[in-house]
Amino acid sequence: MGRGYRSPAAVVRGYVVCMDDGHAFVPTGLERAGMVVGGLVALIVTPSFSRAYFSAYGYSIGEQPPPWLASDWWPVLLPGSNRVDTYNRHGVVFGIAMLVAAVSFGRYLRRTVAPRTGVRRAWRITVFALLAVAIGSILEYGLGNLVDPGYGFGLELIGFLAIVVGTIRLAIALRREQEMPLPALVLVALSGLIVVIAGMLLVGHIPSGPASLMLVFLIVVGVNGLPSSVRGQSTLGAESAGGVA
Repeated sequence: MGRGYRSPAAVVRGYVVCMDDGHAFVPTGLERAGMVVGGLVALIVTPSFSRAYFSAYGYSIGEQPPPWLASDWWPVLLPGSNRVDTYNRHGVVFGIAMLVAAVSFGRYLRRTVAPRTGVRRAWRITVFALLAVAIGSILEYGLGNLVDPGYGFGLELIGFLAIVVGTIRLAIALRREQEMPLPALVLVALSGLIVVIAGMLLVGHIPSGPASLMLVFLIVVGVNGLPSSVRGQSTLGAESAGGVA
């Protein structure tokens, strides 16, 4: 179980409230690989993805990329037969990489966050949001000949909205179940909105912009895991004490 202790009351109830001194439960090798590699691939593609959009569509309608992306220094990582094909290739790779990271994150949460809690339900919304953005990207850029790309774009927008809702729900759940201080709760509640807006301003493109800081989050979790302060009780503790009553 790692660092922790069993209080008498917890043993009587048949589960363990894990007290890990604020340290995160480390992801398994598979979870870490999915979050880190998937997140890194999607993040590395992001600047080129954004530039491909402006080259294919943005400049023609008067849009301009953020100043740091305007330089020709940035290489085109996934060149295609034309500008639109180049843009679509970036979108597919971005979506698949983010999907791998999101699925790995969901596996990690399922293993480490206690079931039937408000914290777990809030994190489920976040996982849904990440999956929606990833699948939306694949639909929009990879299956545009079979499905109206607007469906994929709409799914991406739903995902970003769900990120905002998920962090607010997480703050409410933490207030009820963890008794987190108010300043920290406000930061958690606003984090989804901050991530979406800041990412859009930084990259200037949907979905790669609002998703960029979410990818950084997935990479960090893949390396270090989530701290107990935002994870709630752990299912690992419950499983290890499941036979004790």
